[in-house]
Amino acid sequence: MDSFKQHNTLIKNWLIRYRVHIIVWTCFIFWESILTGLIFGAFGKLGNYVIHYIINISLFYIHVWLLEKTTVFPRQALWKVPVFVILELAIYTFGVLGMDLLLVKYTNLIPPGVISITERILRLLWRSSFFLLFSTGYFFLKRFASERTEKQRIEKQRFQMLIDKERMDKELIMSKNAFLKAQINPHLLFNTFEFIHQKIRQYSPEDAQVMIYLSDMMRFAAATEHNEGFVKLSDEVTQCQNLIQLHQITQGKVFIELAYSPDVLEIKLIPLVLLTLLENMFKHGNLFDAYNKATIDVYIMDGELKMESRNLPSLVKSTVGFGSGLDNIKSRLDYSYGDDAQITAHIDEDSFYTLSISIALNALQEAFPMQVLKVNEAT
Repeated sequence: MDSFKQHNTLIKNWLIRYRVHIIVWTCFIFWESILTGLIFGAFGKLGNYVIHYIINISLFYIHVWLLEKTTVFPRQALWKVPVFVILELAIYTFGVLGMDLLLVKYTNLIPPGVISITERILRLLWRSSFFLLFSTGYFFLKRFASERTEKQRIEKQRFQMLIDKERMDKELIMSKNAFLKAQINPHLLFNTFEFIHQKIRQYSPEDAQVMIYLSDMMRFAAATEHNEGFVKLSDEVTQCQNLIQLHQITQGKVFIELAYSPDVLEIKLIPLVLLTLLENMFKHGNLFDAYNKATIDVYIMDGELKMESRNLPSLVKSTVGFGSGLDNIKSRLDYSYGDDAQITAHIDEDSFYTLSISIALNALQEAFPMQVLKVNEAT
């Protein structure tokens, strides 16, 4: 039952798809048969009509198929089309002639007539030319409809592209406005810091200094997005000093030394690496032991830029943040410098937590070509 329903569905879909062809051929055959019968005063047998119209319809669609294949390459079509037309005429004429002779001899579908072979060949040539002519017209009509449909599709696609472009332009304008707002907001924040600083410095100079350090650090963080992805180490060293001073004011005396060689100050690298190291020390280190000071050293050795931090671990584990600072540094170094950057961490024999970052100078040169030349000249 399921196969029967599926078969009926296929037939129904086929009839719907080719309904125009079926209607046109039905009308044509009916009109031609009736007209021919009225002119000659006699009608042929049904079998004769069925056989010949099957051949004629087949010639029609075979010619369309051959035109589609031979006109793919226009230059070749100049000689292929005439050759195929001649072959079609010859095959149709002599094929139908031979079939008619057999039908006359062995069946009663075609009555014996007085028409000569030559006259029959001329009629078949005219008949085949008639169907080839209409087939050629159908081919060009079909191509015209296909090209028109393709043109409409392209125009629709182009129109959609214009709509998408207009929408993208609007989104770009909105993004620019959002960016301008993002630029305004930090300035508003910095102006607010300055206002608060002016208000409190006469009452609490120490608290006013905190506002200066905090404003300077936030200005540096906001500016890193506009420095082509790199900052000078000298700028980041300055912010590290600000952070140390900020903690000195807010938490009391902290014992941490930041040391660097002069030849590293002009080097440019991805921002917030040194600051993150320092922040990690404040979060997880014991910086209040005067006899076991924490240290950060930045220097060049063996063709590498080295940044090393060393501190006693805090006895109380910090719950501030999510502990992703060092993972973030590692990911950013790997993305920017690949295997030319290494980060290691361990507890040494004195129970100090030691973290070391090494970046090959040639990798820094690839990221910022002129900086290593300056370093080499300095060294």
